[in-house]
Amino acid sequence: MHYLGQRHRHERRAEHRHERSTPYKTFLDRLTFVAGIIGPFTVLPQIWTIFSTHSATGVSLSTWLLMFIVTFPWILYGRAHKDKTIIASFILWEVVNLTVVIGVLRYG
Repeated sequence: MHYLGQRHRHERRAEHRHERSTPYKTFLDRLTFVAGIIGPFTVLPQIWTIFSTHSATGVSLSTWLLMFIVTFPWILYGRAHKDKTIIASFILWEVVNLTVVIGVLRYG
């Protein structure tokens, strides 16, 4: 039995060898790239509130620290699979997560 990661790698290779890109897949690739880049910007209101009011009241340090920690393996995953969408998206997530953590540490 394959480990999950090895099975996934094997399936991805098989897909790339035998499948052609379709308009739907091309659209979906572009859509997920845009969503992956825009997604982290949804945290900007939280960052703005923390740094403009100099208060992190009600913002959980443990939640944002854990978000920072669990996001990092996705960057490694993206690099291992050479998936630019995952790499770019999760690097941006790391930046905004770390910014919130810094804000909570500074103003919490």
